[in-house]
Amino acid sequence: MLASLVVLAALTFFLLKALPGGPFDEDTALNPLVKEKLSEHWGVQKSALGQVGSYLFAVAQGDLGISMAKPDRTVAEIIAQGVRNTLVLNGIALLCILSGAFIVAIAAVRFRGTWIEAFVDQMVIAFLSLPSLFWGPLLIYFFGFYWNLLPVAFLSSPAHYVLPVLTLSLRPLASLIRLLKNSLNENFQQDYVRTAKAKGIGVWGILIQHVLKNSLVPFLSYVGPLIVSLLSGSFLVEVLFAVPGLGTEFISALNDRDYTLIVGLTLFYGSLLIVVNSVIDVLLRVADPRLKEQA
Repeated sequence: MLASLVVLAALTFFLLKALPGGPFDEDTALNPLVKEKLSEHWGVQKSALGQVGSYLFAVAQGDLGISMAKPDRTVAEIIAQGVRNTLVLNGIALLCILSGAFIVAIAAVRFRGTWIEAFVDQMVIAFLSLPSLFWGPLLIYFFGFYWNLLPVAFLSSPAHYVLPVLTLSLRPLASLIRLLKNSLNENFQQDYVRTAKAKGIGVWGILIQHVLKNSLVPFLSYVGPLIVSLLSGSFLVEVLFAVPGLGTEFISALNDRDYTLIVGLTLFYGSLLIVVNSVIDVLLRVADPRLKEQA
């Protein structure tokens, strides 16, 4: 984990240095002497390797630094202020995706060959055909302006969460429904299902007690990339719905070339994703004991 975070911080610094412009470039309306003093104070004139070394040394001491664009605030304060909205928004979206995928996929498999399965298949195709950022403006137009049913900015009440959560959830939900549905159908063809039927176990019992458990491995394998997709997708969703979260801060930091804030947020997201993938790996080993034997 530490090695991954060190490499992540270093790559972020080198990529930022490779981009044109900087926090105190020619477009900044400052006196040249002031710019020079600021660059010297922040160490921007150092080589990228020198900046990386200084930053990693400070991080090892628990100091993420001060924001270059907002020198009255530390990076840790900015992360602490925005993390709640980002995690709550993504947490609600993840809960809706996981619960919705279970309910819809199980219903489609239980009622195979009926209009329910046909409706689910058409819904999955429709949601997968369009990117998440297409749904955002579409939902804002219809629910926010045309029908005037839901608020379209900020997170002041539960109703404010509906549109951004839907924007984040629709496409990943469709992918997870298709994945789980295919896995359930595949496991329904196994010999143990015929044995369970011969013992007189009903369809719902076979589905919940046997088939579902054996279908969880590909399902859980997708949860890690799903969380990565949600976190990266929430950047633009937060901007679209004016959500004061980490995604908004990240976009603002990129525009300002706020090196310390960009790298601090990158390390925070990297740490979060490493922890999530570690938890998913543990859950996979619990769901499939064969992985323990391979290890």
